[in-house]
Amino acid sequence: MSVKNEYLCILPDKPDALAKRLEVRAQHLTNITPLVDSGKVVLGGAMLDQHPNPGDAVSFKGSVLMFVAESKEEVEELVKNDIYSKSDVWDLEKAQIIPFKSAARVAL
Repeated sequence: MSVKNEYLCILPDKPDALAKRLEVRAQHLTNITPLVDSGKVVLGGAMLDQHPNPGDAVSFKGSVLMFVAESKEEVEELVKNDIYSKSDVWDLEKAQIIPFKSAARVAL
């Protein structure tokens, strides 16, 4: 039986990546669904500059994902193969993949 570990991934967007993020967002969400279904991604969402008021555009600054995987290398490969990485949305030079251990987790 393989050991599964949690990894918190902080993935900032590159400057001026908003148009590309919006262009490939549907593909990102479609591609991440099997990772959620398999339990490899247990949390994911956008980091914002601020919460928008009703009717205002969302100002994205990156993404946060929580992976459950055997190794950091596995997570790095999953991140690298995401459409946001391949489309130069995420700034992988500034990405953080942090070993993590949940003490509590509550569903929304």
